[in-house]
Amino acid sequence: MGSVGPEQGYYSILRWRADVTRDEARNVAVLLVDDDGTSGGIKAAPISRISPKLQEQGLLDSMLAGLELRFDGVKKPDLRTLEQLHASMRNSLYLTEPRPTAVFDVDQTLSALFRAYVQPRSGAPNTLTKGAILDNTIKLLRRRGLEVHRGHRLGEFFFDVVVDSEEPIVPRVIEVLSFAAGKKEPVPSEHDAGHFLYALDRLDLNGLAIIEPPGSQASDSVVESFHRVNHWLTTANVESFSPADLKEGRIEALNAD
Repeated sequence: MGSVGPEQGYYSILRWRADVTRDEARNVAVLLVDDDGTSGGIKAAPISRISPKLQEQGLLDSMLAGLELRFDGVKKPDLRTLEQLHASMRNSLYLTEPRPTAVFDVDQTLSALFRAYVQPRSGAPNTLTKGAILDNTIKLLRRRGLEVHRGHRLGEFFFDVVVDSEEPIVPRVIEVLSFAAGKKEPVPSEHDAGHFLYALDRLDLNGLAIIEPPGSQASDSVVESFHRVNHWLTTANVESFSPADLKEGRIEALNAD
């Protein structure tokens, strides 16, 4: 496929259904290939917009990360690969039958297909929610060369982020919390923080927290909860940072590159 004239491409939609017995599914990503695997790509919706459940997010993230890795190589998936995936994926995640499409430019075609079939239509995402911050945290960590798992179990506990590293300076686990996004009820964030600290102690792990602080219009109860959680973390010798710290590379232990 090239950018000069229309060439033959094929696309499939990756779909997710939490309950395979019910005919309810959400479009997760679009995959675009050609006949021989010379070019193509994948474009996915933010995982937090697909499922609110951490365990399901972990499954989705693992599958998408594997597919994206295959498209990163010089030899990409081709039509035959897409047909094989369509035939073999029949459970919670499945791929629609490949359909032909004219391709003038790979990126433009992929973006057009994404807007038509995958892009969430429930309004603009709230970038201050825990899910959206977790989406961005995973993306930034992978850009820095770290191998990370989302919604991953270690022992008896699920963690937002688990980092694969043999370096002792790198935290094995990361908790993401948000006290912004207009929240009036901070108790779920306190529960998440308490579970995280308990799990760290039980498994003898080192970790850190990424916390979005309350906005200027936050209620007193939210502000108090934010300070309470920060006190818990400080008492347990667990460092906390803001999403801005991560974005700007101010967390030295996570700057793998």
